[in-house]
Amino acid sequence: MAMKNEFKAGILTAILIMAVAVLFSAVLNKSQSVVPLFLVPAFLFAGYAVSKADFKVWATMTISITVLLTLLYIVP
Repeated sequence: MAMKNEFKAGILTAILIMAVAVLFSAVLNKSQSVVPLFLVPAFLFAGYAVSKADFKVWATMTISITVLLTLLYIVP
């Protein structure tokens, strides 16, 4: 039985949120200024939930945006 794309998107969003939160709070001991970065995957998931986007395109975009924004916060 295959998993539905909506379920996969929810799991990916949860993993990204937890990874960003743990990275900044436990590993880097840094606060996130302006917009909490862990909310970015949640906002992108909301967009996916209301649109008819392809899952692979959405997953690639979400991972890319989250990683790039994380690097912007890490690199001084």
